[in-house]
Amino acid sequence: MKSNVTREMHIPVAIFDKELLGDTSFRLQTFELCTVCGARFGIGYHGACRDGERSPNELEDLPKKLTEILAKDHRQDRAHKHFIELDY
Repeated sequence: MKSNVTREMHIPVAIFDKELLGDTSFRLQTFELCTVCGARFGIGYHGACRDGERSPNELEDLPKKLTEILAKDHRQDRAHKHFIELDY
């Protein structure tokens, strides 16, 4: 069984663009914009997670999942988090 620390390093996350500069362990896969306000987020993984550990379908689904989360923030009139877990 993986420890929580190991598991957390392999969870896909989105980080607000301005926060990316201070996070040296983040492995960026792509960027996505909020369709309502235009906020930009980097999507990727923390730590030693290698690109080959993810299926192509999962990588394609991450921007869609983030877009849905960001739209829900606007519907519920709440600010976007600067760090969003995109766990399945």
